[in-house]
Amino acid sequence: AMGIFTIYVSSDDAFYQFRAGHPRGMREEKELYSNPLYAGRKNPMEGLVNKDDFEKGLDEAWERAKPKGSTVTVKDKLKELSTQNSP
Repeated sequence: AMGIFTIYVSSDDAFYQFRAGHPRGMREEKELYSNPLYAGRKNPMEGLVNKDDFEKGLDEAWERAKPKGSTVTVKDKLKELSTQNSP
């Protein structure tokens, strides 16, 4: 059993699930998201009933909770996070 594990660990496909940008993982992800049931899974706003209402509530909550003198706004932060590429 140890010999089989050693051969697997030395192969290119070993632990591909944990390696960002691995061709096999990218292929499987493409196949997964081509399925209509998973098409919008990467969109964090997917499934919200009313996106505008969510953003309005988030803005109101941030205004109550933000530290004094903070210049960070919800609109700017959501825009920044929308362009973030986090695997």
